[in-house]
Amino acid sequence: MDAEGASSSAASTANSAASSSNAAAAVGSTSSQLPPASRALFAEKVRASNAACQAGDFSTAVALYTEALGLDPQNHVLLSNRSAALIKMGLFARALEDAVRARELNHKWPKAYYRQGVALQCLGRHAEALAAFSSGLAQDPKSTQLLSALVEAAMKSPLRATLEPTFRQLENMKLDKSPFVVISVVGQELLAAGGGGGVAAGGGGLGSGGAAGQYAAAVTVLEAALSIGTCSLKLRGSVFSALSSAYWALNNLDEAIGYMQRDLAVAKALGDIAGECRAHGNLGSAHFSKGSYREALTSHRYQLVLAMKCRDTGAAAAALTSLGHVYAAVGDYPNALASHKQCVQLVRQMGDRLGEARETGNVGAVYLAMGDFDAAVDCHARHLRLARALGNRVEEARAYSNLGSSHHHRRDFARAIAYHERVLRIARELGDRAVEARAYAGLGHAARCMGDLARARRWHERQLDLALAAKDRVAEGRACSNLGIVYQLLGDHDAALKLHRAHLGIARALKDRAGEGRAYGNMGNAHSAAGQYERAVALHRRELAISREVGDRASEAATHGNLAVAYQALGAHEMALLHYRGHLSIARELKDAAGEACALLNLGNCHSSRGEFAAAVPYYESHLMLSQELHDVEGEAKACHFLGYAHYCLGNFREAVRYYDQDLALARDLQDRVSMGRAYCNLGLAHLALGNHETALECQKYFLAIAHMTKHLPGKFRALGNMGDALLKMGNAEEAVKMYGRQLALARGGDVGSGGGSGTGEEDGGDGSGMEASSEGGGGDRNLEAAAYGALGLTHRLLRQYDKALGYHTQELTLRQEIGDVRGECRAHGHLGAVHMSLGHYTHAARCYQEQLERARELGDVASEAQALGNLGIARLNMGSHSEAAAFFERQLAALDLAPPSSTTLLDKNSSLTYFYQFISRVGLMVTLEIAMMLLEILRKQ
Repeated sequence: MDAEGASSSAASTANSAASSSNAAAAVGSTSSQLPPASRALFAEKVRASNAACQAGDFSTAVALYTEALGLDPQNHVLLSNRSAALIKMGLFARALEDAVRARELNHKWPKAYYRQGVALQCLGRHAEALAAFSSGLAQDPKSTQLLSALVEAAMKSPLRATLEPTFRQLENMKLDKSPFVVISVVGQELLAAGGGGGVAAGGGGLGSGGAAGQYAAAVTVLEAALSIGTCSLKLRGSVFSALSSAYWALNNLDEAIGYMQRDLAVAKALGDIAGECRAHGNLGSAHFSKGSYREALTSHRYQLVLAMKCRDTGAAAAALTSLGHVYAAVGDYPNALASHKQCVQLVRQMGDRLGEARETGNVGAVYLAMGDFDAAVDCHARHLRLARALGNRVEEARAYSNLGSSHHHRRDFARAIAYHERVLRIARELGDRAVEARAYAGLGHAARCMGDLARARRWHERQLDLALAAKDRVAEGRACSNLGIVYQLLGDHDAALKLHRAHLGIARALKDRAGEGRAYGNMGNAHSAAGQYERAVALHRRELAISREVGDRASEAATHGNLAVAYQALGAHEMALLHYRGHLSIARELKDAAGEACALLNLGNCHSSRGEFAAAVPYYESHLMLSQELHDVEGEAKACHFLGYAHYCLGNFREAVRYYDQDLALARDLQDRVSMGRAYCNLGLAHLALGNHETALECQKYFLAIAHMTKHLPGKFRALGNMGDALLKMGNAEEAVKMYGRQLALARGGDVGSGGGSGTGEEDGGDGSGMEASSEGGGGDRNLEAAAYGALGLTHRLLRQYDKALGYHTQELTLRQEIGDVRGECRAHGHLGAVHMSLGHYTHAARCYQEQLERARELGDVASEAQALGNLGIARLNMGSHSEAAAFFERQLAALDLAPPSSTTLLDKNSSLTYFYQFISRVGLMVTLEIAMMLLEILRKQ
């Protein structure tokens, strides 16, 4: 309503306020509460204010109403009258305040709603004005004043173009005086306007708050209609349906579901199969958005059955595609694939080319989730061809986006980025911010996986900016999640957690339980990255509870994996194994081959980390077979690598060579130089263990060549060390010394990083071979310099050049102490002790071994502690301190019993028992029965 119209409405209201009846009402409401003197003064103020209104002196009237309200601040009638006078003065905001206050004081008084509606109209807040008039009618359905005001406000709002013909129809049907019918019509038009339809061009907006404000106003209007009521079940059902849509638009899923269920009950009561089918479809969609997948499946199954019953192919197609989405969400990919394929056939029969294009894309998405990347690419390419034939740019963008995702999963990130950039160009051409945000999300994800975190951050920041500009809370939460993961990878854990907490807050506000679960999971991962594993466990346990609550088995499986990683980091290996098995079990239940492969590999690695290589081998073998079935060459190579490592540690060197040969062949197929270098490195070590010294040396030379080609100094350092080891085994100590010397020069002169070993026969059991980084520079690396001194010291000891060995190991120890490397210091003390033993300096050796023991205890390393105790026993034995030697050997055996089981600890135990046997044979020492039995057992084996 324009200002003049509002003033004319207010004029009659102001004049009515001046009537004696209103004055009497105002006085009467306070007669029992005010003192007699105040009562008289109050009555005089009311009489004078009414007289001022009648005389058109509204400023005086406002002043007098204010004085009267000073005597009775809770008088809703005076507030209403002052609101009317303020309208006449053009003070609409103050008038609204008085009307709202009057309504708060007496929410059952219809006049207050009327005043509020008039003030809102004058302020141009049309949707809220319609809501106020409707709420007043809910209090007094017989008020012709409120009904007329509602119709007048509607006709002066931007809804006029759509409402005018409807009101004429109602007049012809004699329904224009029915408050329920009029309010229902207005509410449904407000709902339609919130979606962008039904608003006259050039008519202006419906007021502040945008679409969300219109949906909120629609809810108020429609609920007012329900308060008035109607005998018509069908009309009531239409209002239930409209309210469910309004609450859905407001992301209030619980209220939406409540009205959908009432809509469904009405459809059943009316025997309306089509309405029942529609209601089940709506319920399924709402449950899906809420993450309640079991309920969503039930609703969509009913929808499909009812659609088939009434032979509605369109509804059947909608049910099938919805079922496909729900099945995919719970990881039931075979059923998801079957549903989408049936839908493709159905829409094709209907001649719906657009529907066919979209469903073909959905089939591709399921193939992608199943790990069948080739089939996914084929589907999305067909989707793209259909979209182009239709000239549908939005659908074309969707196809490009899916192609980008498919190539992303193929790990062809450059191609993925190229497709997502096409999506971005189309989005900008169409001015479609939602599609643009999706493009930035895909670009950011691909850049992140390429390791280009700077670009990933920029793209996800742009994604977040678009979500904030559109006030799209769902998109905002998604962008916060993506950006948080990037910050975690950048090492900024505080920023990552801040973003994940923002995502959590949004998910809670939207009552999105599945989103809450994802936020808890990301927060857990951020705490794990920061080394805060106990906090990570607590968060992942909450994630697991939500996954179970919403019935999301795929999410539950992934959460088991996250929990297992955190427990493993805490050293709680049994709990880690329990959760890895949980991940494996659910992945198999869901027929999720990619998830199953991941769980198998993690189980193998968990056992390997405990030295349980025999237990790890079957998991690695299963992972290898599954990777071959999935045509996952990278997964196959990874399995061969770990199988080689496990067999190497078990002493099965021929098996290790077989698997490392396969690893090398696969790395060549992938043209992955880093993996080729790693494979040559490990293959050389396995051949060395078999005594194939020439072959071992050749392998390490290839490793060195690849490291040189890739300008990778840590790889070169390790290759040189391994070549030195091979040359030593071949009896060419002089050449070995040259290799270790080149290692030392490389460590002193180049920035070789912290990767790679010193090349003293250490097998690589991780994913890398010291070849992940790729950098060159100056400044040296003191850690690797110390390792090179250690290798040179060991070589000169073998050459019986003890003085040189002593010098190198002393330098090794000094460097380890300077850089604060306690573990390296522990080893260096052991090396020095061994040289002193060779020189016959047993007292010096004992001091070194005592230092080794103290460093091992400081580290809490039981295996190193046992080694130091054995060394001390040997030193004391050579010093003639037999009782002390015996005590050290007994303590060594006790420590080895506490050490994690491995082939190394078993050899150490056997060695210790052998020394002890030789020792007691020499000195005639009495031993316990238990130790005697252990000695007999070891002697039998020897």
